[in-house]
Amino acid sequence: LTLPRYYFDFDNNNTMGACCSCFDSIRGGKRGNSSGHDDGSTEMTSRNSASGIPPATHGISRAMSAPTIQIQGYNISGTGLALGKVPIEQDAAYWEWHVNLPGSPRPPSDDDDNDDDEFHDVHMNGDDNGSSNSSTDDPYAVKFGVATRKDRNFYKSLELVEEEGDEASSRDDGTFLMRAIPKLYHGDVVGVAVQQSDLPMIQMLLNGEPLMECTINRFRGTVFPSVYIPPGAGGEGDRLEDEGISLLGEFDEDNFKEMSPHARFGPLLSARGLI
Repeated sequence: LTLPRYYFDFDNNNTMGACCSCFDSIRGGKRGNSSGHDDGSTEMTSRNSASGIPPATHGISRAMSAPTIQIQGYNISGTGLALGKVPIEQDAAYWEWHVNLPGSPRPPSDDDDNDDDEFHDVHMNGDDNGSSNSSTDDPYAVKFGVATRKDRNFYKSLELVEEEGDEASSRDDGTFLMRAIPKLYHGDVVGVAVQQSDLPMIQMLLNGEPLMECTINRFRGTVFPSVYIPPGAGGEGDRLEDEGISLLGEFDEDNFKEMSPHARFGPLLSARGLI
């Protein structure tokens, strides 16, 4: 009995190296170097680059984010829509946004009932038909979730709508698959869990507590991790942008501060890195 060659061809470094790297990437690279990748996945990335395949790395996409968003590594500030670089292609994925708002710590709660009310005082930013719930939404609330691919033409069109004085719907401004979470404080952690198998669903968590009101059902297509920072977020509307809120995107499970809602929700994988 002769098994396929790729099981035994130990002289073929490319074949065996790629297989090992794939399994290392699936494990998450928790025992790797400080970049979050072990030596095997780093070797595979080098081979991909040499073959013309761009290496897949996490981060915030400058090309797909609004021109008014400021990006420093995984940190974002400013105003507008920001998208991650890596699309969500696995069945279940989880990542976090860590809130940085110096001088605004979460106030202590006297009892569990008040704490529960604080965590769940949120509103939908639109119904399934894309209509905005502007009468109840906090205009300074940051929105979290996912978004489809964006480009410069999208932001130019949105700018024209705003210049004409029209109010863009959640479908028009790219936040249809996002939900607003008001009353964020320094040190808060917003978790996002996306499920694509069975019933596609997007779940939000605040400091580990699920926000059932923010659950989004029925979505299709390629989507990316995203966040929307409105003007005045973290202040009272007249606050300077450089004094407002900033967010750190975390895609490495070693740096997660909270648990995902279920074991099946693993960290977002760079799918192209497994090719």
